[in-house]
Amino acid sequence: MNAARRIVRVICVFNGVCAVVCGGFMMAGAAGILPPAFGELFGFFDLMVPLIQRMPLPAYMTADLFWPGLALALVNGVANLVAAVLFARSDGRARSWALLAGALLIVWCVFELVYLPNPVSVIYLVIGLVQTACAVVMRPAR
Repeated sequence: MNAARRIVRVICVFNGVCAVVCGGFMMAGAAGILPPAFGELFGFFDLMVPLIQRMPLPAYMTADLFWPGLALALVNGVANLVAAVLFARSDGRARSWALLAGALLIVWCVFELVYLPNPVSVIYLVIGLVQTACAVVMRPAR
């Protein structure tokens, strides 16, 4: 397995798990179903609501973090987890899914950086660029 393929596999698993877990916490917090310990641990999510309200999204999508959490889980989580599963199965479509997931992450981060500049988005933008570049140059599956 070449280095680019290994890097992409690790990034897909990392991004997929992080996006689904964080998106899930965002949705659970918005629905008021986080256990008290988690509510205190992830209380900083509440600070994000006024910030996301600056984004050009419908008001119902920025009233709390449910819709941003769902979008995070679906857009970044699912695409990366599909790629990770396809890599594990040595499916030839894994490269395309990894490329798509990387491109989606880049677009997501650029959108965030325009409306909500923050260092985490810069880090994920770099990760998305690395993921996309590695997916482009990696050897196709045999």
